[in-house]
Amino acid sequence: MRLFLLLFLFFISFVNGSLVSRSSRVKRQTSVGSDASTDGNGDSVMTDASTQHFKNPDGSLGMNVTANGNSTGTGSTNIETSAGGNVGDTSVDNVANVMSVGDTSKSYSDIFAAVDGEKITSNVMQQGRVAGQGATLSIVNGGSSMQNLNGEKKNGFSYGNAGGTGSINTEAEVQTQQAMSWDQLMARIMAVAASTGLGSAQSNLDMGTGSGDKNITISGLVSGLNSNQGTVNTLVKGNGIINGTDQQIVGTMYGMSSGKGNSTLVGASSIVSNQSDSLGEIQAFGNSNAFSSGNTSVNLMSNTNIEGELSWELEISKEVELMRIQKPRRPIIAQSDGQSISHDGKNSSLSFSDNGLVGGWRNSSFGGYANGVGAASGKDSNVTGQGFVEMDGDSMNGNSSMQAHGTGTGPILADTRAVLNVEKDGVQRNGTVNGIASADGNNTNVNSLSMISNINGFETVNNYQKVSSSGAGSASVSASSWTIFKRKKRFSVLNDILNK
Repeated sequence: MRLFLLLFLFFISFVNGSLVSRSSRVKRQTSVGSDASTDGNGDSVMTDASTQHFKNPDGSLGMNVTANGNSTGTGSTNIETSAGGNVGDTSVDNVANVMSVGDTSKSYSDIFAAVDGEKITSNVMQQGRVAGQGATLSIVNGGSSMQNLNGEKKNGFSYGNAGGTGSINTEAEVQTQQAMSWDQLMARIMAVAASTGLGSAQSNLDMGTGSGDKNITISGLVSGLNSNQGTVNTLVKGNGIINGTDQQIVGTMYGMSSGKGNSTLVGASSIVSNQSDSLGEIQAFGNSNAFSSGNTSVNLMSNTNIEGELSWELEISKEVELMRIQKPRRPIIAQSDGQSISHDGKNSSLSFSDNGLVGGWRNSSFGGYANGVGAASGKDSNVTGQGFVEMDGDSMNGNSSMQAHGTGTGPILADTRAVLNVEKDGVQRNGTVNGIASADGNNTNVNSLSMISNINGFETVNNYQKVSSSGAGSASVSASSWTIFKRKKRFSVLNDILNK
């Protein structure tokens, strides 16, 4: 009997212990999911997608996904890819779409994404290429999103389009790549568009990339016309890189129009570098216009670039939060060059505009612009202009120069105007130089040069006009010029605080 009671009590305690043990267990579950897809259209299409889940020796879980596609053909091609997944609450998702339209086109995209424990990575590549006659266009558009264990989110983007129109030939290509982790960003964008046509041609691009507090954009357009079916060539190029805090951006425009009749070239470019976590933005713009008539040749070229590490610091002074800009490692430059040439008694004209700005909190510490306008008449005439503004963190430099020349018989004219405005620490220096040279006779020559520069605070001006004329009956010449300088201090209260 005693043995039976002992066995019964042992059984009860064993059962109760097992019940307590079961009730005290905490069930843990981590879900892993992934998805990848690729769709494409074209004469020849290749698509691929893969997913993988794994467990590391330390017990942590992971996954990776890939999706890529390549489409080639005539007319239109496109590739659409998406890939993403999650390990518990940590996730990553990516999309990449490419479309190209032209006689010969190619569309390509590739995505890789992974979550390994707490590490999140993604890499998205896109490329569109097109060539042919008439209108062409290539477009890429992609994005990435991440979420960490704390529920915080991070997004990235890349987009670009390049195209042109030309009756002889047009080519365009755009590429983007963005490699992103939670703490790092490496992004690259590139585009080029070139067109050749009889009577007209146009090339354009627009692209950007970034993530939250760091992004860059580049846009450019060159358009040309010739009224007598002359040959017109246009070209735009852009390159940009983000590598951590370092950013490099370059935009280039080029155009040429030649032939009988009137010729016109118009170009505009814009590049912007933005680091909104520092409340800072750097912009550079370049614009050029050229016009001539008769047996003509017109050339236009502009380069705009931002290069260097964008670093900022905050300080507290007199209970006011202020921002100062540290010196970039390389200068920030907006630059234009142009030339207009005419023959057979037609006019030549040219204009350009370059603008640069380093913007920050409340006030721009550096800014300026260089503008120029020129015109010339005569049997043979040409106008040449150059301008730039440059900021290197210590000084604001700039130059504006316009030169016009004309030769021939009868009344001819050369008119030039150069404008330069530079601003540093709220102090603005503005100068305008204008010159006119005119002559009348059987053998006449007119020249006008207007130039103004400001390098490290040292201002230089050259306003020069020269005319000559000879004739059997009568001859006359005239030359005139005027120059205006202005110096104005702005934001004096804020500037005093900044300099203390």
